[in-house]
Amino acid sequence: MPLETPSDGLDLAAMREAGRAVEGAAARDRAEAIRARLSPVLAALPEPLRTAMEALIGEMGRIAAEAGTARQEAGEIRRERGEWLQIDPLRHMPGDRSAPVPPGPTQLDIRPGDPDFVGFGWHTAERRGEESWRWSGLAPAASVVLPDPGPGTVEVELTLELPFRHPFDLDRFTVLANGQPLALEADLAEPHRGVFTAEWEGSDVSGGTLALVLLGPLVSDPASPDRRKLGVGIRRVRARRLSSVPF
Repeated sequence: MPLETPSDGLDLAAMREAGRAVEGAAARDRAEAIRARLSPVLAALPEPLRTAMEALIGEMGRIAAEAGTARQEAGEIRRERGEWLQIDPLRHMPGDRSAPVPPGPTQLDIRPGDPDFVGFGWHTAERRGEESWRWSGLAPAASVVLPDPGPGTVEVELTLELPFRHPFDLDRFTVLANGQPLALEADLAEPHRGVFTAEWEGSDVSGGTLALVLLGPLVSDPASPDRRKLGVGIRRVRARRLSSVPF
């Protein structure tokens, strides 16, 4: 006779399956939105690179969906059981639904060694003192997924460098924000490193994610003891909301 698990009348297996289906649908929706924006670029790529980019877009959609789910779960976990028991039901009646949504953070600042760094295509974080960085090169492109700073124009700032002191060729380097190419302004401290800024038009609603995709050349140095073929390295990413749009 199978072991029965108390569930207060809920089909937990079905709930988990429904949760997986929702996450899968969210991942597909996010991937399709990115794919639609990039369709002219994808069509011009050779078959091997196009296949790799399709896989990367699917992975970005999955990461973005999982990041959103993880943030929701983290918010729920913060509520102690006692808080749930003391919730005032009157605050959740239909008449209160017009209350304004609390604003999210207006600025995000993430470094590659932070535990909440989320991305794809990066090597393990390296450190020297307080500094941390990651090299790309594990995939044709690399991504960083951030919580969306909210509706409105967003300033994106990336502190980047190329390995082996290889100089930047800005014509061969592209950053996409949720599938949209950014018009980058480069402030190079040296030919191989600097700060890149751009404005992104942002989203119309709160609660999404900001997925940055970095496309650039892979570089190697036969004279270096590091035999890896590496892409652009990242040291810091910031996103700051410049303006808001009404809900």
